[in-house]
Amino acid sequence: MRATILILATLTACATPRSAGVEVNERLAEAASRRGDWAVAADLWHRVYLAERFDNPRACLETSRALAELGDPNSAEALLRDGLRRFPEDSALSEFHGVVLEETGYRRAAEAAYARALELQPDLVLALEGLGRVRLQLGLETSAIPPLRRLVELDATPEALRMLVQAARGGGEHVLAYDTILHLFDETGGTTEELMDAATIGLEPELRSFRRASPLVCEAWLTRVLEADPQRTRAHILSGTYRELAGDDEAAVRHLRRACETDPGCVEAFLDLAEVYLRLAEVEAAQDLLGHAAEIAEDPDSRARLSTLLSRADEEEAAGN
Repeated sequence: MRATILILATLTACATPRSAGVEVNERLAEAASRRGDWAVAADLWHRVYLAERFDNPRACLETSRALAELGDPNSAEALLRDGLRRFPEDSALSEFHGVVLEETGYRRAAEAAYARALELQPDLVLALEGLGRVRLQLGLETSAIPPLRRLVELDATPEALRMLVQAARGGGEHVLAYDTILHLFDETGGTTEELMDAATIGLEPELRSFRRASPLVCEAWLTRVLEADPQRTRAHILSGTYRELAGDDEAAVRHLRRACETDPGCVEAFLDLAEVYLRLAEVEAAQDLLGHAAEIAEDPDSRARLSTLLSRADEEEAAGN
């Protein structure tokens, strides 16, 4: 009995330094990671991983993170693959695997890794953001909407809102896009370029039927743009279009005339204004504009529209005579 006790005491004495050493290395590794000393962190975390006989998913993850920060994503990805083979149910490993794959350009593989992480833990913010982002990059706007909607519910950062707007517009969900734009502008105020881009959404018939005030809101955004840059031709064209939709042709003419003045080479502005004049039965004014448009129209769509308007002008002139 005494011999057995002595043997156990000896084994305990042998095991204690190893356990203490692992704990010390782990604390030192955590400190190195916090201060961004990635070379030291990679070495220490890997020592912990080896000492634990590869049975420590956190050490695997942190070693991979340090390697990625050191600019060695290939080694980080190889270690993550090994970790996922050992710990297939670890959501953090899957999530960071997605990060590394995305950074190295393997978007399809990153999509699968992020999706797997969310299967394991549905509300991982980093995975939701990553999955939405890579699906947008892959042109999969519709499938990007669910993770990005959930991301916005959990953490409505401006970047998350911008991605959801992009996904919703690309997926044809104009009401969702509009509501998200309102949220974004409440948070940020919107840049001039964002206001310009957002202002086009009020032209969508589906949106106007569900959000009747949306054209007025879009016009208000255009007003802000024009206050900052009165020479913005596209903003005048869009403002003219909204005034036409509202039945205010007089205001539409003012905006479209201004568009023609700010950019005499913008065929769209001249065709739009000519069309308003034809509706107002001001044929001569329309013909003058169409004459200028004929000199600058180059693309097939503009030429086709020009031809149609010229025919209308000829018909209305003949009817007037």
